Amino acid sequence: MKKLAFLLLLAVTMVFVSCKDESSSNPLTMIPSDANFVAAIDAGSIIKKANIKVENGEVVFPDSYNSLLKNAFNSAEKEMMSEVAKAGIDFTKKTYAFNSTDFEALAIIPITDANAAKAFIEKACKTDMTADGELYKLEAGNEWYFVSGNYIVIAQPSATLETAVAENLIKNLITTGSTNPITNNADAMEMLDRKADVTFFGDYRKLLQMSGNPRELSMLMASGMGSILNDYRSVGATLNFNKKDLEMALEVFANDTENIKSYQAVIGKPSAEGLKFIPADIQFAVSGSVKGKELVKIDAVNQALAQISNNPFVTQDEIKQYLEAIDGPVTFGWNYVDYIINRSSMPQVYGAIKNEKADEICNKLQSTINGFGIIACTKVGDEYVVNISSDMAIAFGSKDGFLHFRTVAQKVTNSLYDDKLARGIFEESPSALYANALQGSRANAMLTSVAPNLNFSGYLKANGNVTDASMKIVIDQPEGNNIIETFLTILANAQMR
Repeated sequence: MKKLAFLLLLAVTMVFVSCKDESSSNPLTMIPSDANFVAAIDAGSIIKKANIKVENGEVVFPDSYNSLLKNAFNSAEKEMMSEVAKAGIDFTKKTYAFNSTDFEALAIIPITDANAAKAFIEKACKTDMTADGELYKLEAGNEWYFVSGNYIVIAQPSATLETAVAENLIKNLITTGSTNPITNNADAMEMLDRKADVTFFGDYRKLLQMSGNPRELSMLMASGMGSILNDYRSVGATLNFNKKDLEMALEVFANDTENIKSYQAVIGKPSAEGLKFIPADIQFAVSGSVKGKELVKIDAVNQALAQISNNPFVTQDEIKQYLEAIDGPVTFGWNYVDYIINRSSMPQVYGAIKNEKADEICNKLQSTINGFGIIACTKVGDEYVVNISSDMAIAFGSKDGFLHFRTVAQKVTNSLYDDKLARGIFEESPSALYANALQGSRANAMLTSVAPNLNFSGYLKANGNVTDASMKIVIDQPEGNNIIETFLTILANAQMR
């Protein structure tokens, strides 16, 4: 199969199900409690939303899927699709996948017919499985496939594991379960038992280590964020596909400490007022409402302030006063397409901070910049402008109680505040995000150039607070009027043929 084709086949397979009876077996006993990441997939729910049916042992696609089938599969792969309905896979029960120290990835797929599942894997991998006691097994590259009476298990062991050790680990998980299963973790069970198309659970520290450079993580922990991060145990999320949007809710499981209460005290009232300083054509805007007097009470902030040395330009007490003066939205906007895709020389960034000492801070910034004597800070109208080079400039000023700045020359004449959609998102939560990919936007132009056969138009919104948040991707014009088909089509287009 071509690159990514089998991955796509598995993704599509997960929405082709037929109704079966529930059994009492619990695959969660196979997942160790120290798993870095666990996902539970309710494909029975997803198939109803995908508008795909299984009739008389065949998969039946609506006509709207023609472009997906044409672009995603060659003739051999299309033939495999006809076998999916006969593969003995039972997705009325949840499918689980996890990552741990021993496994890069491991998936547990419930089945009702082991012989049918075995035949499907052999045809897909073009290799026969061999009998191993009550199991069938197949090693294909760096992946193992096992079929038991109840499950297909697909495992990609860690590169540090010897083959024999990896094989025994998988067999032990299937036959006897984990010696310390995830069912012993109350946080995990609270998330994984929830009703959702997809449910996630993970240890956030391990997830950070997996996603970034360990040195960068160490620097983050040492920079004053350590005490904040240590107040959280784990993170969970639910994902739901709707007709035109994808909705995610994120939840953090926190230790019951006074620090958590102090973080919550920092949060102010929802406000879109900062959007007045963000241009209407911005591609990304984010805001959080902050109570500065509560902010400086947090231990991590005090520790960071204690490391700042007094100098002729600013003292530790002045910085503390400026932080205490924050009272309301802290809003930022960024045009990422021009900077990342078009390689512009300077990111187009706008910002506004509600601050009682905005005038004083502007004067301090102006005198400090001029005090260095390297570049000039000049007054232009009611703003200060710093010309870094012929095509780089920063402007800042104070207005209506806001300290505002931008890295481009154009003033904001048509603001994002006039966008009812954006304003509504920011007014419904103390912390919010808005990313615009609507028709006519630069982000929309970028997306349609990547996938020209998709008539894509939409936006991303998110809101939340210290312990939970929600995010929604809204596609105004999904492929086939169904967001699941849209994502499958994007995956198909991503194949390297």
